[in-house]
Amino acid sequence: MTDLDPFFASAQRWHDFYLLTGGAAATLTGLMFVAVSFGTTLVDAKSAENTESMRAFVDPPLSHFVHVLATACVVVMPTMTARVFGGLLIVAIGGRLVSLVSVYRQFRRAHEKHGDMERSDWVMGIGLPATAFLALISAGVGFVTGRFESFTLLGAATLGVLVLGVRSAWELMLWMVTEIGRRSNK
Repeated sequence: MTDLDPFFASAQRWHDFYLLTGGAAATLTGLMFVAVSFGTTLVDAKSAENTESMRAFVDPPLSHFVHVLATACVVVMPTMTARVFGGLLIVAIGGRLVSLVSVYRQFRRAHEKHGDMERSDWVMGIGLPATAFLALISAGVGFVTGRFESFTLLGAATLGVLVLGVRSAWELMLWMVTEIGRRSNK
């Protein structure tokens, strides 16, 4: 009997964690599609500005859920190697960091237009995701360099991204309910 690849052996110990987080992320991704379908009446699709503003609040939680789902799928692939996984993680998270610039611009425009962005919105929408993404890049570098204790950092950051997605989705749903109530009282 041959010894297991150290990366694969470490990943096996995390199998249940990624099964749970990946399943949660898949379910939440589906629920986002349902929720957004119900909320389409709140956005004037003819107005590019309204559509862009709505995307500023829909895209981040959806992206967080898809990220966790993809990470869960890739990390438990039986043929995955540490270097490939680390490289994929670095590239994917680099793209997510770049996307935060767009989210920041959309947040700023929404704040200028409505003036209702609170400090917590900035922290939860920009600050904490950037922190989680930097931790994920660090984990990716750890995998590329053969440091399998990076699984702990990867797990913590993945859980953080999932929680950020849940919190962002909750904020979106509260806004939708409030907006529907406001419009029905007119």
